[in-house]
Amino acid sequence: MKNLIPVIFIILLLFSLLPLSGGSQGTRTFEVSSLTIKFDKTDAEFIVNYDLGAIPKMYILLMGGRSIEPKMKEIFSNFDYEVIKMDQDKAILHVKNVSRFEKGYYLHDSISLGAQIKTIIVYIPEDSRPTEYAGLNATPNKFYSQ
Repeated sequence: MKNLIPVIFIILLLFSLLPLSGGSQGTRTFEVSSLTIKFDKTDAEFIVNYDLGAIPKMYILLMGGRSIEPKMKEIFSNFDYEVIKMDQDKAILHVKNVSRFEKGYYLHDSISLGAQIKTIIVYIPEDSRPTEYAGLNATPNKFYSQ
């Protein structure tokens, strides 16, 4: 058991020296594969699915999702959000005041994102099926009633 502690320490030290968005073997750039937006009055829930390489996934498994937060702040810098859950595959964000209420409708004006997202899936309260967008770097304009 005593021999295991230095080995774990060395592994953690090596993982801490690896960049999250490196391009070396076994790592991959942090890339958001999909963003699901569920509007709820003036707020929304964002479910952010992302892809990481094997080494960053192991690092996050050992150290927690806090190392992803700077990348999230970079991508969602134009939003007021709170992290609900974050792990090695996805994050759930509660986004505040993403829409405004006017004349009986909630209006969401497009807001730029800090990266291009492969797929954005938007759920609005009155539609039974979501709308899917590909390759956007901003949220789409939407209006809805509740």
